[in-house]
Amino acid sequence: MPSTVHTLALSSAILSAAATIFIRLGLRGGGAYAGFWINIAVGAVGLWTAVLLTGGEIDQTAGLLNLRERQPFLLAGTAETLAALGANTMFDALARDVVTRRALEIGKSFLLPGGTTAELFTVPGKVPLYLERGTPETAAETGANVGIEISADGARLCFVPGAAAVTQALRTRLERADVILFDGTLFTDDEMIVAGTGEKTGRRMGHMPIDGADGSLQALSGLGKRRIYIHINNTNPILIDGSAERGRVESAGWEVAADGLEISL
Repeated sequence: MPSTVHTLALSSAILSAAATIFIRLGLRGGGAYAGFWINIAVGAVGLWTAVLLTGGEIDQTAGLLNLRERQPFLLAGTAETLAALGANTMFDALARDVVTRRALEIGKSFLLPGGTTAELFTVPGKVPLYLERGTPETAAETGANVGIEISADGARLCFVPGAAAVTQALRTRLERADVILFDGTLFTDDEMIVAGTGEKTGRRMGHMPIDGADGSLQALSGLGKRRIYIHINNTNPILIDGSAERGRVESAGWEVAADGLEISL
């Protein structure tokens, strides 16, 4: 598509709160810009028209509090995610008379402001950490963890910031996408344990590793479209230019997201 129509841009802190998509009508060069900006993490309050949530984890929702200045926008997600927000009165700062909350049905496309369509789809994962009771199911396919497919004029972008595994259904969906933004949290499953920065494996946290026979690099091999790792933990060596791990993902056809990245479909 031409850059003046449905241009998708990524900005802000990709390395941290990389699981909330913010969509707004943008302006460029003083003229109307018929596209959407997709901001992976919360930035300054802007001309937001819709916020789509992929889950209710703290790093997916805390940034909403920066949008509490009575800016009208649509806040949308699954019923499970909106229930988690509704149970926390802190989010009442998003005044309900100006911020419309809408529960979305998984697998059913819906129209975004400006004419772009989106669809939520289940991705293996788990409930937010603060909702865990006992030992959680870490690869369940429920409304607690979803991906988003955005499409316009025949082009598709799939956004999957958290995935515990790649099912055949998920791979089939990603095969038809022009751009894939995928969970790149950890390179190896025990990375945080080895680094001394945590006590859990990636899979325990609901994130499959990049490396290994059952990692995303292998599970998504052969996809010919543009593939970009997002939601990258600060222990992940793919962040280091020139590292062996960075070389492996790039030689396999993957990109590593960086602030200011723009994607034109």
